[in-house]
Amino acid sequence: MNEVTYIGEQIGWQYAGNSFVFLSFVAALLASFSFYRSANDNELADGPWKKLGRIAFTIHSFAVIGIMTTMFCMIFKHLYQYHYVWEYSNDAMPRRYTLACFWGGQEGSFLLWTFWNVVIGNVLMRTAKNWEPPVMTTISLVQVFLASMLLGFHISGLTIGSNPFVLLRETPGFLNAPLFSTPDYASKLAKTAQGLNPLLQNYWMTIHPPTLFLGFASTVVPFAYAIAGLWKKKYGEWQLDALPWTFFGIMILGTGILMGGAWAYESLSFGGFWAWDPVENASLIPWLTFVGAGHVMIVYKARKNSALSTFIFPIITFVLVLYSTFLTRSGILGNTSVHAFTDLGMSGQLLIYLLFFIVLAVTLIVINWKKIPRDKAEEELWSREFWMFLGSLVLLMACVQIVVTTSIPVTSKLAGYLHDKLPFLKDAFEKLSKQAPPIDRIGFYNKWQIPFAILVLLILSFGLYFKFKNTDMKQLCKQMLLPFIVSVVLCLVSVLMLGETNGFYITLLFMGWFAVCANFYYWAKNKKAVFLKAGASFAHMGFGLIMMGALISTSKKQVISVNTSHKSVRSIDESFSDATNIRMDQGDTLRMGDYYVTYTGKQKVGKDILYAIEYLAKDADTKKYSLQFTLHPIIQLNPQMGNVAEPSTKHFYNKDIYTHITYADPNSLKDENPGGQYTLARNNTLSIGDKMYSSRDTITLTGLDSHIDLKKYNLKEGDIAVGAILSITDSNHNTYKAEPIYVISGNQVETIDDTVIKAGLKFSFTKIDPQNHKVDISIAETKQVARDYIVMEAMIFPYINVLWLGCLIMILGTTLAIRQRIIKSREALKNENAGNETQA
Repeated sequence: MNEVTYIGEQIGWQYAGNSFVFLSFVAALLASFSFYRSANDNELADGPWKKLGRIAFTIHSFAVIGIMTTMFCMIFKHLYQYHYVWEYSNDAMPRRYTLACFWGGQEGSFLLWTFWNVVIGNVLMRTAKNWEPPVMTTISLVQVFLASMLLGFHISGLTIGSNPFVLLRETPGFLNAPLFSTPDYASKLAKTAQGLNPLLQNYWMTIHPPTLFLGFASTVVPFAYAIAGLWKKKYGEWQLDALPWTFFGIMILGTGILMGGAWAYESLSFGGFWAWDPVENASLIPWLTFVGAGHVMIVYKARKNSALSTFIFPIITFVLVLYSTFLTRSGILGNTSVHAFTDLGMSGQLLIYLLFFIVLAVTLIVINWKKIPRDKAEEELWSREFWMFLGSLVLLMACVQIVVTTSIPVTSKLAGYLHDKLPFLKDAFEKLSKQAPPIDRIGFYNKWQIPFAILVLLILSFGLYFKFKNTDMKQLCKQMLLPFIVSVVLCLVSVLMLGETNGFYITLLFMGWFAVCANFYYWAKNKKAVFLKAGASFAHMGFGLIMMGALISTSKKQVISVNTSHKSVRSIDESFSDATNIRMDQGDTLRMGDYYVTYTGKQKVGKDILYAIEYLAKDADTKKYSLQFTLHPIIQLNPQMGNVAEPSTKHFYNKDIYTHITYADPNSLKDENPGGQYTLARNNTLSIGDKMYSSRDTITLTGLDSHIDLKKYNLKEGDIAVGAILSITDSNHNTYKAEPIYVISGNQVETIDDTVIKAGLKFSFTKIDPQNHKVDISIAETKQVARDYIVMEAMIFPYINVLWLGCLIMILGTTLAIRQRIIKSREALKNENAGNETQA
């Protein structure tokens, strides 16, 4: 068979991209080996191995930038013959999402992680000084593994990496497709290009992943320093340089997580900012231990205690980042998370990546176990170091609970594999293999995590008041009295305002207030309200506000979209509930909470359909409505992946009103009046006093009229005529009358319809059942009235701005803390150099 000569297939980008991938991998290998030799040979100043390591890492850096540039050009030029471009971009997507396409897939996100490590590595080569060789050895090794994720080699059924420069026609699943027998197939791919998942076509996608992956990348720095400390048997010195990086990572990773919560709240329609999704958990768990790492390092810096924990926490943090990567990219969470990536055949490679660094860290700890300094005396109960260490342990325990539950799919799969391998444990493995994640995920995690949150807030409240080594308890109690009293008062006021009765919630609310008040008072009194010294106080205050905001906004969330339309939404979808979903026909005005709402119509803007929902207030005296505000929830059209609903929110200082569409027909975009044409009539069998419903109105059979004016309807003498007296009430409480007539003329039955033009209804009186005292009335609606409606959900999140305020204050506080750590590190280094000069 002759090979096809393809027209317009630009394969030069593939050659360039693959060359950069291979170069980045080889250069990272060379850098790790060179830095290793430099560290092992104890080279002084800029020895040859150190210079070679720097050159190799610089080449690796340029290669990574080359990969990124090549991919960006491919996406920007819409080269759909490449599978990655075809899968994550299309012509319909706005240009502002071009960057988002870059990291929309696994390969791009690995490359983003690699890029941030490159940035960090280049900074460390200029700042780490004597620590550069051992630290850069570890970072270069991490780069070797990350670079291997893009190799895309297939050897004897083994897959090493997934290459972003593979042509679509070379991709499994597309091989031998009829399209590729056409020489100019590349020109026909634009119509089929997939594009980003609709959920990802959001401005958050351009800023959240880079921030989150910078946070992930930053965990490698304290890990690399910890490995270097064990390697060079310098068990405390490394922390001086690692501590500012640790708090930088805490801030960036925390910011990335909070961005994800804001994205979920603003753009996803699950009704909240945190759903304890496994992928959300995967980013949270390393942050918890990262915070613990920062605090145990502060303890060591001040008291030279807890040396072992200063190694364990940074190592656990980095290992958890790798484990989270395995969870989210191995495909194992595919059935439990909508955010997880599918398996690209790299599960084994990801596992090796994880195990390599676990074995490396454990081996070094075992080798140094007896040499790592132990605490000669136990910390005093009333010392800052004791409570900071205790707080770190609480964070670790909270992390363990999240990890264990999130890992249920892993343990189930592993137990299923070992079930037949270890017969003597068959029963235990059988039970484990049948484990399933909790059905009420949010309730389950909240039940476990609220006690941990209470303990953490308690420690944050008085932690700064303790002194290192020991504290005068009388003085501490005296200082804590005022913030304690203020917190009690504020908590009581909050409980009364919210009507809170849950004991756990009240305790958490009090601890939140206590953390805010105590840390504010500490800053005002002990730090003289100096802004630049507010780092720890502001960070603790922010965390307290976050906990209070999360508690109040979720526990007191009020669903106001109770269905009042007299038409059950369950007939549309059995999963809908009339307690949480309301049906709105265009032009209806229905009561919803403290408002009246009207669906006024929709319009198409690009690929989005905007639905206009007016929120009205009704004057008690005049009965007139006044517009308060309009929300525009969206349905984003995506023929390839399915349409996606995006909410619209009205922000007030004390609440948010959150609205999203749960059902609509986005295809009925025109509001045409089809010239009086009606839908098929629906028959209803009624007794006097019974009700029937149109799509908008309630119709009551109020009686039967046997005194019909025969001449009015051109009936003959002897004809028998009976009218059905109908009362129609629409959603705006307007009332109309109708009277269709049933006629017996000789042996013939005739009907005289009655039409209510304003209501768009036509009635027919079709049958009388005198024995059962029932009649049949059919109803037809104009197509305009019957066609356009939506089902929507609306809820109120009270005081959610407390949460967002807490986020900002915590980020600000952590930033100030980083500044203080950098200043103190420089001062310590300056003092050390001065001491060396004096000795010389």
